[in-house]
Amino acid sequence: MKKSKIILANCPDIESFEVVFSNSSLNLSAYENTLTGYWNDVIEDSNKAGIEVWDGLYYRLENIDELINGAMQLQLSTVPYSTVRSLIKLKQSHNTLDSSYFSYHINTGALISTSDDLFVFGQKTRQSGTQFIDLIGGGLQKDELTVKQVADIKNNILKEAFEEANISSSMIDWVNLNSFVLTNTMSVIILFNIKLNVDKSQLLKAFESRVENELSGLEFFDKLDVGEFSRRENALSYLSLIPQLVKNYSVR
Repeated sequence: MKKSKIILANCPDIESFEVVFSNSSLNLSAYENTLTGYWNDVIEDSNKAGIEVWDGLYYRLENIDELINGAMQLQLSTVPYSTVRSLIKLKQSHNTLDSSYFSYHINTGALISTSDDLFVFGQKTRQSGTQFIDLIGGGLQKDELTVKQVADIKNNILKEAFEEANISSSMIDWVNLNSFVLTNTMSVIILFNIKLNVDKSQLLKAFESRVENELSGLEFFDKLDVGEFSRRENALSYLSLIPQLVKNYSVR
């Protein structure tokens, strides 16, 4: 798989699914030494840069094929970040990497619309100083939020929206499920729709008091402008799917 793709659209609400837990089916013995070497390189580079290395646990989607075929269960295991990071590098050097080695680590993201009908995206800054746009959201990580029931997955995106953009529950009119997306980096994004009861200016004012500084700013697009994502973003990136995902944005 080279391009990101929508694997499940027109989803029912997240509460329609059931969460079950299992052991991971990921067997990496064939690449164990290579993956260890990749992670050691990450540690070495981080130490040189004076950056602390984090290695927590992502939740992993085990039954992606069954989900595509209509299953209403989300079968979850866990996978270390070190494995995720190393598998991404392995996939970059093995264009035909079999899907049985995919990490399928879960992120939650959101298409967020203000009361004046503008879609909100986060602006991030790389170490090089260059900036890029991303969805507001983040990893579904056991270290930060323990998933016991399906509602916890929704709670994760609400947590991320608050931490990154200072979007509190009082600013939200409604939340529902948009799609499941499989990205070119083997991540499964559980994408939500969020409608705010505040406009652009009110959100920008709230953003100034955000909890974390992961985002350097916010960018706003109307429904027509989101078409830019299919042209200016890397064609392999999930951001190129934004125009299609916006079509799934609706209240139910």
